Parts: sequence; C-alpha cells; structure tokens
Amino acid sequence: MAEVQNKTLEIVVDDGSQRVPIRNKEGDEIGVFYFRPTDIAIIQRYNNAAEKIDEVIEPISSINIGADGTADPTDEEALKAMDEAEKRLFDLCDYIFGGNMSEAFFGKMHPFSPIGGEFYFEKALKQLGTFIGAQFDKETVKITSRVSKYTAKYGKRAGAKK
Repeated sequence: MAEVQNKTLEIVVDDGSQRVPIRNKEGDEIGVFYFRPTDIAIIQRYNNAAEKIDEVIEPISSINIGADGTADPTDEEALKAMDEAEKRLFDLCDYIFGGNMSEAFFGKMHPFSPIGGEFYFEKALKQLGTFIGAQFDKETVKITSRVSKYTAKYGKRAGAKK
C-alpha cells in the first residue's frame, strides 16, 4: 500500500522582517518584536497611533494610579478603567506592526508604570518612533545609492555638449 504524506503548501516571501530585541538601560532583553524596515505604511500607522494616545488614556484620566502603575484594587471603577485603557493601548500598539507588539514591549512591565514623570508606554513609543525613523533613513540611503547607480549615465548625457 502506498504511503500518503501530508505536505503543506506554502509560499515563502522575503518581506524584509528583522528580529529586534528590546533592551532596558542595563542591557537586559525585555522583549522581541519583528520589524519590516521597508514597510512604508508603518510610518502612517505609527502617526495614526500617536494621534490616538489621548483616546487611549481617556479612561484613566480621572483615577489615581499607584507607583506600580496599577489602580486601587478595591476601586472597581478604577480597575475597569485601567483594563479598558490597557486594552486600547495594546490594540493600538499591535495595529502599528500588524502583530503582537504589545506583548513584546509590555510583557515584563505594566504600560502605565510611571517613570520620570511619564508612563512607561510613552517612553516605549517615543523610542519606537526614533527607531522607525532611523531604519527608514538607512533604507532611503540604500535606495538612493542603488537608483543613482542606474541614473548616473543619464545625468552625464544631459550635461553633455552637442
């Protein structure tokens, strides 16, 4: 009798994804996310997310948040507000990358933990914006270099005397 093997059909495409560790100031890895530096839509998604931060923190704007980034465990309304704000934040962060960015950044530290007068998530998103900008700058240099290699000969013709 012939043996039947289950083979999964798949298409593998290099989408430029890179594994990016997230480290704290001490150099310890606190998470990992996957980034596609050539995904030009990520800038728009990041900017859209940045515009919605006020909506994210709106549920917690009138509650007291403890030094550990949590609400009073006896205040049901505050706990509900924290849960809602956290869900909104995680959804927004995951939207930026189309994947589980929230777990990578906030799996080891609560996003509403206060650090130096800011929430941890604010610091994380600022660093993310800086990272995205730097990666796009690198890709732009590569593209410009490659394109100029092909267009250089046309520039010489345009300046040639007839």
